[in-house]
Amino acid sequence: MDYVQITPEQRRSMLQAIGVESVDDLYANLPPEARLSRPLQLTGLPVGPSELELRAKLDQLAALNRPAAAPGAACFLGFGAYDHFIPAAVDALASQGAFVTAYTPYQAEASQGSLQAFFEFQTQVCRLTGLDVANASLYEGATAVAEAVLMALNITGRRRVLAAATLHPHCLATLRTYLTDLPAELVTVPACASTGAVDTEALTKAVADARGDTAAAVVQSPNVFGILEDWPALFAAAKSASHAAGHPQSLEHPGPLAIAVFNPIAAALFKRPGDCGADIAAAEGQPLGIPLQFGGPYLGLFAARAAFTRKMPGRLVGQTTDPQGRRGFCLTLQTREQHIRGAKATSNICTNQGLLALRATIYLSALGPAGLRDVATQCFHKAHHAAQRIAALPGYSLAYTGDFFHEFVVNCPCPARRLIDAGRQRSVFPGLDCSRLGIGSDRQLLIAVTEKRTQADIDRLVTLLSEVSPS
Repeated sequence: MDYVQITPEQRRSMLQAIGVESVDDLYANLPPEARLSRPLQLTGLPVGPSELELRAKLDQLAALNRPAAAPGAACFLGFGAYDHFIPAAVDALASQGAFVTAYTPYQAEASQGSLQAFFEFQTQVCRLTGLDVANASLYEGATAVAEAVLMALNITGRRRVLAAATLHPHCLATLRTYLTDLPAELVTVPACASTGAVDTEALTKAVADARGDTAAAVVQSPNVFGILEDWPALFAAAKSASHAAGHPQSLEHPGPLAIAVFNPIAAALFKRPGDCGADIAAAEGQPLGIPLQFGGPYLGLFAARAAFTRKMPGRLVGQTTDPQGRRGFCLTLQTREQHIRGAKATSNICTNQGLLALRATIYLSALGPAGLRDVATQCFHKAHHAAQRIAALPGYSLAYTGDFFHEFVVNCPCPARRLIDAGRQRSVFPGLDCSRLGIGSDRQLLIAVTEKRTQADIDRLVTLLSEVSPS
């Protein structure tokens, strides 16, 4: 009772309201042997420190951290989590108590402010993807991809899922977990060894081999190597192969569905998923105003064509009017969710990342379309500048010839681990060891360049790579 810091007067008032004299009276029905008759002894636990002592200890622990985005550090880490600039407005607005304390309000207690923020978020995701309808967010990118595949299985009634081998390993692992106990088969489509992109002929053959049982083709662009995939060609090939096999697509019998896994920053510079033939789009929303924060929590983005609205996972916020004709917002189509339909739900997702969706909404609103395009343009040009300089160093080369956005793989003359260890001493984080990521050899480095990286940062990276001995 002392923990919640109520006053003795408040305690007496509550007890009087429920008609008892003391807290002990609430447990009067318990037998004496089940009740503790002495003070609780917390044997072995340390005495609680004072606030001063606690702060000193936490400061000591915090000093051990080496943040990738710390002042003076040059961070070239990527692999799905990127060091982008976050406007001060994002932290200032999202940290307000009314937002921080609101976890996942259901219809009865959802405020109009929260619902409107989610409605704006959905609108922004639709504009990013070029698709008709978006939900009010999912847990993070990998489960958003898995939910997209489950949705395709439910819509098409087919069982085979074709996933590009260039899909992020976390997405592939999550897909395998989701499909383990379902009557579904996951098939990976290989990439071209030289370009680093999915081979169109391989995808066509995989669809043909499925004999009309392909539910979805899942392609990520930029892919795990940073390479831009040819969404229009790949999605058209998947649907054409299905049609040629005597299984045409229609509203009654759709399939295979095209699932685009996208980068929300890149969507401001290149063709959007919906413009490339995608039926469903899913993404990790971390680049949209969300710090690296030790790998999470992050944000799942999800959008689809209007024809599939009733099969979408998660929650949708709709706009309506009240009896006086005033604009309002409400949760809609909730019958898809497990808390309403139980085992008959098309998805078991019945929550969202509300606070992180709010951060993304503020971020996108602060930048606007022109600002977001400027961020994407800077990422693109700075990454290509860095890649050209690194490829010119003795012993270094780009691993793939395909076009890339802001991330690329470099062949190194020494183990990538050596470069990473040397960089740590200079507060330069040169990238990630591809062998540890499961996407290449121990002499390959995955490097990401965002708009935050300056010319001086790139100079430090190039100097580091040139000075580490290959032997």
